[in-house]
Amino acid sequence: MVHSMANNVSHKLSHTMIRGRTYYTNFRLNDSTSFVRLSLGTDSRKQAEVIMNQIRPFIPLVQNGTMSLEEFKRKMQGYRAATKQDFDNYLLHALERDIAEVERLPELGQWHRNIHPNCLLSASDTVEAAQGYSEAHFQRMVNGSDQTANEVLASLHMKKLELSKGDLPFANQVGAALDMSRATVAQAYEAFYSKDLLRYRQLIATLQNQLEEQKLKSSPQSRVETNQAFSTEVKDTASQAIKLSEAWTQYVEEKGQKWRASIANENQRFFDVLIYVIGDKPIDRVTKQDIREALKVTENLPTRTKLPYKRLSLPECIDYDVPEEDLISSQHVEKHLKIWRSLFKTYLVETKDQLEKSPTDGITYEVKPNRRGHFSNTELSKLKTKLFSLENNDWRKWYFLTLIYTGARRGEIASIRKRDIRLDEETSRWYIYIEDGKTEHAQRQIPLNKVLESGLLSLADALNDGDLIFSDLPNYTTATVEWGKLMNETGIPDYDEFGLKRRILNRHG
Repeated sequence: MVHSMANNVSHKLSHTMIRGRTYYTNFRLNDSTSFVRLSLGTDSRKQAEVIMNQIRPFIPLVQNGTMSLEEFKRKMQGYRAATKQDFDNYLLHALERDIAEVERLPELGQWHRNIHPNCLLSASDTVEAAQGYSEAHFQRMVNGSDQTANEVLASLHMKKLELSKGDLPFANQVGAALDMSRATVAQAYEAFYSKDLLRYRQLIATLQNQLEEQKLKSSPQSRVETNQAFSTEVKDTASQAIKLSEAWTQYVEEKGQKWRASIANENQRFFDVLIYVIGDKPIDRVTKQDIREALKVTENLPTRTKLPYKRLSLPECIDYDVPEEDLISSQHVEKHLKIWRSLFKTYLVETKDQLEKSPTDGITYEVKPNRRGHFSNTELSKLKTKLFSLENNDWRKWYFLTLIYTGARRGEIASIRKRDIRLDEETSRWYIYIEDGKTEHAQRQIPLNKVLESGLLSLADALNDGDLIFSDLPNYTTATVEWGKLMNETGIPDYDEFGLKRRILNRHG
């Protein structure tokens, strides 16, 4: 029963499985033999779907090595990149908490008696302790201690925020402000329990002034209500900023009137990728890291004018293990960034003044020349010599030799099963039967060159009819990396393996 349920879920929720009623994300890593299997921590299909919708765009990045597994795990746990607003929120909440603590001092004696009826509060002991606390926080400021800053970073990390070296200046600023506030709180204790009530009230006013000054320095989105529970996320009700989808609608209404239909459709697809990856958040919460992650996902998308991709939804395209020859070009990736930059910088910052700074500032994308090319006879000879020198159990040997000698597509070669290697009884020649192709005319027979016969037949010998000949292949990205290594070792210019297909067909018929 559980097995059938797992199959059912795997079909409806890609990259998932059920084990012991708990949902897991499950996908293959680069080396094609290792799997990532991580618990989603829920037995609810609806909750599993919510989690998978959040992390699914990053699975291809883990598979091709762009994102580390540890970073992916943090994404699963709900981590996001910290912003200045998070530090502002933390400080504002801490300052409000300090004021509330000091204002409660007149009631502290009653609370202490209720808790410890046989042990009265000692004013002199409290004064002595307060002096010690005040001195400790003062010395932190004088000595430039980073202890409080580290406490801030640890607290934010517990709130599932990703922190980097670039956040240290924010942490130091917050730490210094907190040391000042805590020293003042301790002085307020000392004044109150020394019966200096005038100074006590003056210190409350000092703390309130520090809070008001900080509110003016911080962004409006960071201001929180007194005693409001601290949250690392800026609530929609606290933000004056419109959501990303609203900004796009306004942008299209004003800027899209002159777009041709084809341009409008293309720009909409560019925006769809962005909002799918980062979510429909307020525009002032879109970060540089959001843009970078959206670019990572974009460069792994297929060209959607081709089959089968033109029939797939965006989430399905993101999930697809796309052959490199079907990936969109770097020029097309940069087009995505251009429209995002136009939305944020040109429109929201420069035209509408709805943002002070664009999250696309400083982010560029390198447009790479097309690496496909033709190989000379000498270059092919070098490649073949190198490949034939490899051990028979090295997947690169017969996979790349089959690619060279047949001219078939990589996906076609990866799909070859034992039953597809057949003997023509009339000619006594072996051939590969290509069953699944890109077009209706792709079914065909490819005669095997004699140099391939022994290798492929040896691979097929121990297999069942339905078994894949190349069952240990890594994914497309890893295969491309290995191809590049072979070319570097043989001193051949950096073409990709798809580029040799058209050139070699007439040489190894």
